[in-house]
Amino acid sequence: MRQEWSPEDVVACWTLVDGDWPLVANKSGATRLGFCLMLKFFE
Repeated sequence: MRQEWSPEDVVACWTLVDGDWPLVANKSGATRLGFCLMLKFFE
């Protein structure tokens, strides 16, 4: 992982896109947040 991020890079790398939402749809609460973070991290 990079150590320095511009605001544009953060938005581009960590924002959920249309293809991510079906994967997140059946999760709830803290599980949803954790799943989203892992999804974007391993992407």
